[in-house]
Amino acid sequence: MKSANVLAVLLLVLASYLGGFFLGSMYGAEQESALPAVEGLGPKVALSSAKLESFAHIAAVDSRGEGVLSRAEVEIIDGKGRVLFNTNPFVEPDTQQSLETAAKVAFDYTNTDMSNKDVIFSVTETRAQLIGGPSAGAAFAVATIAAIEGKTVKEDIAMTGTIEPDGSIGHVGGIIEKASAAASQGVKLFLVPGGQGTVTFYKEVVEEQRKGNFLIRRVRLVPQQLDLNEYAKENLGIEIREVSNISLAVGLMI
Repeated sequence: MKSANVLAVLLLVLASYLGGFFLGSMYGAEQESALPAVEGLGPKVALSSAKLESFAHIAAVDSRGEGVLSRAEVEIIDGKGRVLFNTNPFVEPDTQQSLETAAKVAFDYTNTDMSNKDVIFSVTETRAQLIGGPSAGAAFAVATIAAIEGKTVKEDIAMTGTIEPDGSIGHVGGIIEKASAAASQGVKLFLVPGGQGTVTFYKEVVEEQRKGNFLIRRVRLVPQQLDLNEYAKENLGIEIREVSNISLAVGLMI
């Protein structure tokens, strides 16, 4: 009888383990399949061209809180697999890390072997003396992909957004200021990270109530939703569209 009970317990433990393993495997597969797809299958392809170039418009916010539009330029030359940064203007460490990620995403997306190439990133047509923050990462990734593929980025499109190693585009600030700067330079379509096509702001609501000789005033902050695309079309003459990963950005910009 004891042997039978022990056997039953062992079978129960084994079933629980296998069930947990199976569910864990399914959960992992679901999580992986939910990530943005980054192209690149089979052996890496080496570039034959000695020099490749491209650029994309990037929008940023300066130290005064005003939007500015600059050029994210990419140059690919024969080299040693390095990712280099033009130091005029200077870039902060978080910007350097973002550009390294942008290069890696572009290499993976195009399935390219860059071991014998150098990638040189520059920010031009800007009044800034110091570039800080990772919000230009996605635009640099698109520009690098365009350079590798020998294509050009559409000049009436600009974007803002960080770039993650899996190709997803992350959130940034100053969307309205950046869109305004892009519109002032003739840009017609401004790409923003997924989920940032609307913003929440708080409207002050005042309620008054009189009790005898006293006037009681209550102030509440009520959350309001603003559709940035509608706002931008009506006030700036520009369209705002969300992109959640590098594949969507490439499809619109190149």
